[in-house]
Amino acid sequence: MTDLLGLAAIVPASAGACCTVGAWRPGRAVDVVAAVVMVAAMVDGAFGPRVLPGVLWFVVLALLAVVVAAVHRVQSASGASGASGSVGRPGSAPAVRVASAHARFGRLHAALGLLVMGALGVGMAHDPGMSGMAGVGVHGHGGAVAMTWQVVLGGLTVGYLLLTAHMVRDGIRRRTRALPVVETLAMGIAVAVMAAAMV
Repeated sequence: MTDLLGLAAIVPASAGACCTVGAWRPGRAVDVVAAVVMVAAMVDGAFGPRVLPGVLWFVVLALLAVVVAAVHRVQSASGASGASGSVGRPGSAPAVRVASAHARFGRLHAALGLLVMGALGVGMAHDPGMSGMAGVGVHGHGGAVAMTWQVVLGGLTVGYLLLTAHMVRDGIRRRTRALPVVETLAMGIAVAVMAAAMV
């Protein structure tokens, strides 16, 4: 059943990756790379033998999450400096427009999704490295480490799914373009299915 759910999670994740590619524009190349690598990690975990151990996939996805967050920070800083350089009419108040949840949290959602998927992939791995980790969990302090890992993973997953629900709800309420909403929803479904496979 776990393998079947892991396999089923690839479908919405692939749909989300296709939406990311479809919404590509200058400055989003790292998002496309991250989405493709994440689907590759899921496929590798579902169909054995694995090309890379689950732990190594987690490291790769975690590094991509850092890159996604860093690119977003740089782009936000350059956008803010460009906006501050613009001059409006004297005496006119600047127009205040609240950004959508996708505009505010889109990159955070992508980075957090990479971390969660990588961590869930480690939990579902059936490679020798994970067997060794499970063995450590039986003796000494390994049990506490395994329990802490589960708590952190559970917190990340719940936080990710709550953020997904908020972004989808905001997108529907604002009647924004369908592609970002479908991308967010598809990734949320993929994480929920992967999490269900861990239970």
